[in-house]
Amino acid sequence: MEMGRRRGQTAQAVVLLLSLCMLTGWWKLPRENTVEKARQQLVLWSYYETDAQQKALDQLAAGFRAFSAEYEIRWEYVPMTEFSKRLSIGYTENALPDLVIMDNPDMPYYINTGLLADISALEEELGIREACYPVLLDTVYDKGRLYGLPWNCNNTALIYHTAMLEEAGVEPPTDWEQFAGAVDALKREDRYGFLMSAVSGEQGAFQILPWILATGEEVGEIGADGTARAYGFLYDLIASGGMDANCINYSQIDVARKFIAGETAMMENGPWVLPMLDEAGISYGIVPLPADVRSRSVVGGENIGILRGKNAEGAREFLRYCARDEVMKSFCDTTFVLPAKRTLGSGENGAMDVFARQMETAVLRTENEHWNTLRDKLPQGIYEMMADGKTAEEAAAWTVFYNK
Repeated sequence: MEMGRRRGQTAQAVVLLLSLCMLTGWWKLPRENTVEKARQQLVLWSYYETDAQQKALDQLAAGFRAFSAEYEIRWEYVPMTEFSKRLSIGYTENALPDLVIMDNPDMPYYINTGLLADISALEEELGIREACYPVLLDTVYDKGRLYGLPWNCNNTALIYHTAMLEEAGVEPPTDWEQFAGAVDALKREDRYGFLMSAVSGEQGAFQILPWILATGEEVGEIGADGTARAYGFLYDLIASGGMDANCINYSQIDVARKFIAGETAMMENGPWVLPMLDEAGISYGIVPLPADVRSRSVVGGENIGILRGKNAEGAREFLRYCARDEVMKSFCDTTFVLPAKRTLGSGENGAMDVFARQMETAVLRTENEHWNTLRDKLPQGIYEMMADGKTAEEAAAWTVFYNK
């Protein structure tokens, strides 16, 4: 009996001791969920503005957080029209992000300014030299050194309302003569036959340049006879009422919204607007831009670069993540652009096939060493014809003045 009491007292003492240890923290049971180590935060600037693009950026950030144990990234929207200005201001005020998603023709300029970090040590690991479209490599290399990751690419084509063309008995045009006739047949009081962006800056110049190249003129020859011919052709579309004169104020997204609203039967635009059309339930077709003597597209798209003096280790880890085939493909499928790696194909959406084929012969805007000036002057030529009554030849001469 005495022994039983002692055993009971001993058991009570053990329970009491364990309770005290747990309350005072002297002894702890192992726990599966430990407190996560604080991550270093990276900042990424982007001018992406469509819902699909911003959704894809959110997914990219979430995926990177799962991939990395040390870093996480948040993206900040910077309008395309302010991107260069914000980079310049950020440099002087020491307020730059760690990384940028940058329009690919802009990257050579920023490489030369010394703003971007040399990432040549990652060249083999990123696996871009053999996998990417060759034309894109010229935007990330300088004197054999690597400064960015080609991320995606695109170009523009002619997108048309299937039902509107069928109703008018119009076939998708393949040359300028057919195109002018189609625009005339499709215009009505409540809609235009065609619309494009001729807004000042990169977007307008990006859309005007293919029409100049269609004449046989090369990028380095802007301002010659082909430029005058293209200006004259586009101006005639406006003067005849086939294209809205407000094209000089419309961004590419504005043009897509007009197309969705039924205010134009055809438009020049890129694959990034296709999610908008699909969401609106638009039945559309896509063909190359009509040819004069040829049809030639211009390379668009983005590269990712690291800013010098920022979190280099974290930024490099982000590039490693982005260069993974499944990551690049997922992002591009979501945003309806082409992966920079041609080995990944054009995705499951057949609407991308036209843009993929055009990439094989597409050219860079920056083949012209004066592009940073010309991108503002090409749309200016259209404006001068409309506002000041200049001839196409005078508008082209205005342009060639800056191509020296």
